[in-house]
Parts: sequence; C-alpha cells; structure tokens
Amino acid sequence: MAAPLLWHQRLPEETERELERAEAAAHEEMVEVHARLACDLVGILAPRMPFDEAIDRYLESMGLEGEEAEAVGTRAVTLLDEQEIQEDLAREGTRGWGFDWRYATPLGALRFIQRQRKRSAEEQLWLELAAARAEEKLADAHAARAREFVEILKDEVDPTTAVEHYVERLRLPEIRARIVYQRVLARLAEEGLLPRLPDEDEETETPAAETPAAEAPHPQAGSS
Repeated sequence: MAAPLLWHQRLPEETERELERAEAAAHEEMVEVHARLACDLVGILAPRMPFDEAIDRYLESMGLEGEEAEAVGTRAVTLLDEQEIQEDLAREGTRGWGFDWRYATPLGALRFIQRQRKRSAEEQLWLELAAARAEEKLADAHAARAREFVEILKDEVDPTTAVEHYVERLRLPEIRARIVYQRVLARLAEEGLLPRLPDEDEETETPAAETPAAEAPHPQAGSS
C-alpha cells in the first residue's frame, strides 16, 4: 500500500469528530467479536480445560495483550451464563487425562505419553482452526468499519487513502491490514467507486487476423 497522505492534512473539526466516533465504535465491536469467538473456543475445549484457561489460549493465539486482552477476557466471561460456569466447575473433577495405576508400567507410561501428545496435537489443531475462523470474522468486521471511514472522508480524500487511514488508526497487524485493505477495495470496485476489472466471461476475444485466400496452385510446366 502506498504511504497515506491524510495525516499531513488538516481535517475539518466535525470530520475529525466523526472519525473518532467511528474508531471508538470499531474498537468496541472488535472486543465483542473477539469475546464471542473466545466463548466458542471455551465450548470446544470444555472437556479438556476450564473456561478461563481456554480464554487465555484464545488471547494468546490471537496475539492480544495488555488492555485489549483484558477487555476481551472480561467481556468473554460476562457472555458465559451462570449455568455454563457451574457446568464447567462440575467438570473440573473429571476433566483431563490424569495419571493412574494403569500407567504404572513401562508400556503404560509410554501409552500415557502418547495420549498426552495426541491431546496436545488435537488442541493445537483446534486453536489454529479457531484462529483462522477468527481472522475471517475480524476481516469482515473491519472491512465494514473501514467502509464507514470511506463515507466520512469522501469529500476529503480518495477511497484508498481513507482505508489506509482506517488500518493505521486501528493499528491492525500487517497481514490483517492487507486483507482488510484488499477486501474493501474489492467491494468499492463492485459499488462502482473504483475501476472494476472485467470478469473472464466479459472479456471479448480478439478476432483472429484474416488469412488471405490460398492461391490456386500453378500448373506444373510440361516436360521438355
């Protein structure tokens, strides 16, 4: 993406206030999206770990830290109803793959290690799948919010610069920022605000160059 020029300009005061409101709303929505996705992971990992540990796993897998992580974690807990928490506490005594007398032999110990490795691999797969799903939902949510920036700044800058301004103000990670940027530009093109590339079926085939008619073969000269 080209370097945005927007912050070298002085925006009208009302426009800046609109951007601030839109930015605050975007932050609140992302906390809500993260919290709901964390709760989904709690349900998936419920047989294996308590809800607070599952939430911590989500925060870690999504790279959330500091105040943002605290806000998401707190919101996730509030989304879990009292019955879910009580059920989670009731599972605490039976959760896990505890070591018992059946593993108290060399072969049993080997089986225990194998089961632990399998459990770890399964949990890692679920975390990766949860992170992939989260990235998709976050990209969609960010794209919708970035579209609001385009509308607010339509009289000030071009749409691409408005999207760049959004990803900068929201401090999106580089990969997520690129996905959001490309997603919004594609939608703007569909809406006619940016040039749209023709679809394959819309491309006209270049007519083949006309081939000159074959000349009639010359009669062979007679034998002398």
